[in-house]
Amino acid sequence: MHRCLTIDVDQSKSMVTLVSSCSGILIKPYKMNHSINGFSDLLNRINKLKSDNVSVIMDSTSVYDKPIERFFLEHDFKINSLLKYAL
Repeated sequence: MHRCLTIDVDQSKSMVTLVSSCSGILIKPYKMNHSINGFSDLLNRINKLKSDNVSVIMDSTSVYDKPIERFFLEHDFKINSLLKYAL
């Protein structure tokens, strides 16, 4: 079963949710602070669900997404960034 952690990145907080291809929403959307406590809390929520095969999808926001990306890469998550292009 594949699970997807989606992150809508903002300057100091991000909206996050975890969904599954089979069972729908596993973690209801909530705002996560950009801090080690915020990241660790989200990781603990994921670990409590015994979720493996989780991909992280987030928007690329120049510098705001870098701490989140680094945290999840250090914890062996696959990261996919969505690039925003101005037309």
